[in-house]
Amino acid sequence: MKDNLEDFVRDHQKDIRNNPVFRVQVQRMCQLIGVDPLASRKGYMSEILGVGDFYCELGIQIIDICVATRTMNGGLIDIEELRERLVRKRVRGSEPIIEDDIKRAISQLKPLKGGYKIVQFGKRRMVQSVAREMNLDQSKVLTLAQHSCKFNLEDVRVAFGWDVDRILACIDDMLRSGIVWVDDYNSTQPEYWVPSFYLQFSSSSSSGNNIA
Repeated sequence: MKDNLEDFVRDHQKDIRNNPVFRVQVQRMCQLIGVDPLASRKGYMSEILGVGDFYCELGIQIIDICVATRTMNGGLIDIEELRERLVRKRVRGSEPIIEDDIKRAISQLKPLKGGYKIVQFGKRRMVQSVAREMNLDQSKVLTLAQHSCKFNLEDVRVAFGWDVDRILACIDDMLRSGIVWVDDYNSTQPEYWVPSFYLQFSSSSSSGNNIA
């Protein structure tokens, strides 16, 4: 079976590198018969697929983008925004990438112990690039803000019934880490923005306008 798979991969190597959906299907087929193409960059299947170098390069580019944007988003970046930045960063003619490629590349970063992982808030999938654990209160507040990209104390109180001390403790921690920014133009009811949500919303809006 492994020999047949190796022949198949050799025959379709170009399609595997150029078609991200087909690449994922082949990788899953490898896993079904107990072959991990990412186990070693020098492994025979990795060499045939070319995925060792592909995911190593992609992982380095992910780190570059996450580090460069950390002061803006506190170490949280929407996975689609990350994909769009990767597409712009990569050399013209490079293999196309999809979300599954990003997930696989991030899984290869675990030995670096830099905190790189996928986290989810409601329907938003984010890449976290700092070694920090989100507590349940923070996750709930970020999920609350997933559509509007912002919230205030009253929003949180109405949604969860928490007292002011609990809300402020949660917000203060997120402010210190840079996950949220405060807009205190309205001094009686400051608004707190989630930059990683807002940046992706702005990016999507700009793309739509450019297409139009």
